[in-house]
Amino acid sequence: MRELQIWSGESALQTTFADIEGLAQQCRFRDCQHSREPGCAVREAVESGKLDASRFVSYQKLQKEQAYLVSKQDQRVNLNSKKRWKQITKMIRERQR
Repeated sequence: MRELQIWSGESALQTTFADIEGLAQQCRFRDCQHSREPGCAVREAVESGKLDASRFVSYQKLQKEQAYLVSKQDQRVNLNSKKRWKQITKMIRERQR
């Protein structure tokens, strides 16, 4: 079993999942999250069987882990995230009233 050290930077993730990164370049939108966007090349590859679904799930999981590590290391990102969730919670409470 190989190990991917996600703390070594984004380049390790891009190198390991070069096939998915290549497909992501073909997506219709640059900020495609590969979930429900129209024209997503990655989703089309998963649905057609060109890309293994479990490989894509692993890619997404490692992306989330990497984002978590970045937020822990960068205080500014962490504070912005807290501020955003505070606003979302406030909006939800106001709608429930």
